[in-house]
Amino acid sequence: MDTKNRPVHRRPARTTRSRTYAPFVSYGVPVQPDTKPVWLYLRLSKYHKDGADAIERQRIDLQRKLAREGGWTIMGEYVDNDSASVSAARVRRGWTRLNEAIDAGEVTALAFWKLDRTNRIAYQILEWLGHCRTLGVRLVSHEDSADELNSASANGKIVSGIKALFAEIETDTMSIRQLDSKKHLAEAGFIHGGTVPFGWAPGEHVTDEQGRTGRRLVPHPIEYPALQSAVDMVLSGHSLTEVGQEWVDRFGIVTAADRPIQAGNIRRMLVSPRMIGYRMRQVPEHQRGVRIDLMKYVARDVSGEPVIGQEPVCDLVTWRRMLKALESRRTQQGHAPWGSSGFEWILTGLLRCPGCGRGLFGCSKAWTTASGERRRAGRYSCRANARFGKGSCPGGRSVQSGGADAYVLGWLTGYVTPERLEAARARAVCAQESAAVSRGSEELEAARAERDELLRKQGSGQYRGQMVSLMVQMLRDVTDRIEMFERQLARSAPPETLSPTGNELMQLWPDVTVSQKRSALALVIDRVDVAPGTGSAAERLTVVPKAGLLLPGE
Repeated sequence: MDTKNRPVHRRPARTTRSRTYAPFVSYGVPVQPDTKPVWLYLRLSKYHKDGADAIERQRIDLQRKLAREGGWTIMGEYVDNDSASVSAARVRRGWTRLNEAIDAGEVTALAFWKLDRTNRIAYQILEWLGHCRTLGVRLVSHEDSADELNSASANGKIVSGIKALFAEIETDTMSIRQLDSKKHLAEAGFIHGGTVPFGWAPGEHVTDEQGRTGRRLVPHPIEYPALQSAVDMVLSGHSLTEVGQEWVDRFGIVTAADRPIQAGNIRRMLVSPRMIGYRMRQVPEHQRGVRIDLMKYVARDVSGEPVIGQEPVCDLVTWRRMLKALESRRTQQGHAPWGSSGFEWILTGLLRCPGCGRGLFGCSKAWTTASGERRRAGRYSCRANARFGKGSCPGGRSVQSGGADAYVLGWLTGYVTPERLEAARARAVCAQESAAVSRGSEELEAARAERDELLRKQGSGQYRGQMVSLMVQMLRDVTDRIEMFERQLARSAPPETLSPTGNELMQLWPDVTVSQKRSALALVIDRVDVAPGTGSAAERLTVVPKAGLLLPGE
């Protein structure tokens, strides 16, 4: 965008870390003679930007420990950096890939700095330790005893459980203190970090009448007048796109990429109660198509009145008039359903990128030809680098949606035959009979005896308070073994809803919804692997069916 001869005010881009780590790195070394392969798990809960890098320190400590012990060859590392936020469950990519490798038998020994680096929720730690023991994964810790981590004895489990419980208590205590501190700051109208909202800037430190010290927001010299102008334009009938262009022409406000701010972002600024000076607190992360009542997230004082945290852009009456004007022009009330753009994306969740193993997502592109004809094309693409940061996928792949859909539907027609369905049902009957016999095995009886012993200790009065909760969580390790046969049965038997053959399903295909189509494919297909290259879908796609549909000998 040409910004010559006019002031430019660029909104800052999203901050990034000075150094990022790939979720998995293989060192590419062979296993040395008389040694065993071991992988590292390195995790930094919070990135402090203080020049100290805990990831590097953990790696050095573990390398030294493994070298002193001898008998190990370090094969690679799994890394999670800055994963203590509310989004950790979905962005902890190193931990996810590590557990996938453990389940696949690729990781047989794992080294980490301390047990609480893996998890800080007691019952999840105990479940994970029990799962590793079941699979025979050797655990090595720089700070914890190897006997405690790898022992299957009751004492070893109790010691590990106590440490896990203390780690969870420490996290909960810190969270309570931080939430209480932020509550007081919000009550006083102070800010406590995070992204500064559009229109304001942090002011000087002040002290309120209660003796609390902090900083409040003050009007930004450029952005605050822009918000006032936006209110007037909306009430005059202008669109949000016109507001964005006015911000460029009059105030020089552009994004970090020198583009006008999008209408959706402007709308989120204008509908926020910050416009009337209210202090916002604990507002959920924005999700496309999900609408929330922002007034529920206004900070309130001890009397229940809204806290005024900054100078308002307009009064309450004017703000409500603007909201009514915006709502009256709104044509889309939510996220467009699948298929509304002409592409159904029925393979979303099934296609797997060959570069990173993540799912491919549907995206479309529209353009106008030289003759004026409007065209649109769709493809499934890997979005890992865009969603999780550059380097998350070594080489994002894509495949044309039309060819991929047609190939998979053609495979479905020829694969799901009456013979396969009959074999799957017969396998389910055999699995049920086998499970009934295995319930009386000595291994199952031993697991039940261990469970009864833990129940006896729990009710004896020997363990009280938090230890009772710990004992309850330890029962999960035993019940996992008891329920193992039922889980095997569930994996081997096809779902009861899997009744139509491929040809029958194709006859019903035009009359079912997109959600039903995706569900039907998920019942039959485990995943669809995409090979690198630019060939046709038939050359690049490999459909992996559910194990329950395999014929004997396959």
